[in-house]
Amino acid sequence: MDARTYWDTYYTEKPFAAGKAPHPFLLQMIHRLETGKVLDVGMGEGVNSVYLAQKGFQVKGFDLSKVAIEHAKQLARDTGVTIEAQTADLDLYLFGIMEYDSIVMTNFRPSVNRYYTSIISAMKQGATLLISSLGVPEMGEAIGSAEAYRNFYFSSNEILRELKGLRILFYQEGLIDNHYVVQCLAQKPLDKDAAKLKLFDMATKGKDMENSKHLELAEKLFKK
Repeated sequence: MDARTYWDTYYTEKPFAAGKAPHPFLLQMIHRLETGKVLDVGMGEGVNSVYLAQKGFQVKGFDLSKVAIEHAKQLARDTGVTIEAQTADLDLYLFGIMEYDSIVMTNFRPSVNRYYTSIISAMKQGATLLISSLGVPEMGEAIGSAEAYRNFYFSSNEILRELKGLRILFYQEGLIDNHYVVQCLAQKPLDKDAAKLKLFDMATKGKDMENSKHLELAEKLFKK
C-alpha cells in the first residue's frame, strides 16, 4: 500500500479521530507565533488551519491525502472561515522563498532531512516555526523504509539538529498526558540589514521576481 492510499483509507475510516480541536501545543504557543501568513505542513483534516484562521491568520496548508483535504475544506466551511488547502506530496511541493510569517507542523515528521532546508527558506526573517509530534519511545513497532510515511516519531534532539541556524524559543521532550512527545518553537533570526531593506515581503506570487525592486535590493545586500 502506498502512502496516499494508506492515509486516504485512514481518514475515510476514522474521520476526525482525535476530534476537531487544534493541537494542544498550538493552543499553548499561539500567542508566540508571528501573525500573518501561515503554512500548515501535513495539515491532515485542517483542525489547526481552521483555528489559525479564526485567530486572524491567512492560512495555507497541504496534505498528501485527498480525503483529509476534503474534510479540512468542509470544516472550514462549517466554521465560517477561509483557508487555502490543497492535496500535495511533500516531495513535489513548491515552497515559496521568505513567504511565511509562521509555519506549523504537528503530528508529522519529514522523512528526509533536506525538507527542512525548504521549510526554513520559506520563512521570512523573524518568522516562527512550531513543531510537535510523538517521540520514538511511543513507536509500537519498527517501521521499515517502505512505510516511512507512517513514521512521525522524532528521536531525541533530532529537531534541534535539523534546525541549526534558527533561534530555539522553546523545546521539550518527555511525557505529557501519558504520551512521549517532542515539541519545539523556533524563530528565524532577524537580519537588521534585511529588515532595513524591507525584504520580508519577498514571496512567490506569480509576479516577475527578476524585475522586482525587492530582488534588486536583496542582490545588493547579499553581494556585500
